[in-house]
Amino acid sequence: MSQLKAGTNGYMAPEILKDENYSYPVDWFAMGCSVYEMIAAQTPFRDPKEKPNKDEVKRKTLEDPVTFNHPNFTAETKDICKLFLAKKPEERLGSRSNDDDPRKHHFFSSINFNRLEAELVDPPFVPDPSVVYAKDIADIADFSEVKGIDFDEKDNKLFKRFATGAVPISWQQEIIDTGLYDELNDPNRQSSGKYSFSDGEKKSGVCSII
Repeated sequence: MSQLKAGTNGYMAPEILKDENYSYPVDWFAMGCSVYEMIAAQTPFRDPKEKPNKDEVKRKTLEDPVTFNHPNFTAETKDICKLFLAKKPEERLGSRSNDDDPRKHHFFSSINFNRLEAELVDPPFVPDPSVVYAKDIADIADFSEVKGIDFDEKDNKLFKRFATGAVPISWQQEIIDTGLYDELNDPNRQSSGKYSFSDGEKKSGVCSII
């Protein structure tokens, strides 16, 4: 169990926002946010017509039911999002019992997980090695663990291609609206890729969803 408040605004589970002890169910909540965003191109507790601050996103996450206004939501996607985004962790898909396996949900019926885990399934999307999937060089420098690298002319030519359109405008706007852009560009923010907490222990500054 942890009580450290860590996460991205709009993806944090209610128990994190309420400063309660929490465990792995918060990851299933974030999974629900990710599934929702893949379908609707927005997180579940943010209205794209508004410009909510963090407090409003927090209030909606804690109080508002999830709604499904985008036409691409099917019955099964609505169902799995509702289950992942349950306010109470004990009611959340993946943590309702010891054998609560989200892979059994109909949403994942087209996936052969044995083949997937054996790396026998071709990915539906393969990144183009000639495209830099970052907004600018600061995106990489801020999170990279590798330091002391000198860029040559070949690197500089590559960096000029950063404005590739690989980052959708709607996602860029979300980064700004949720305050993440301001956080990343805070001049007092540590940029080593690691963060120190009160016990002096170093923690990774990189999070990933698998």
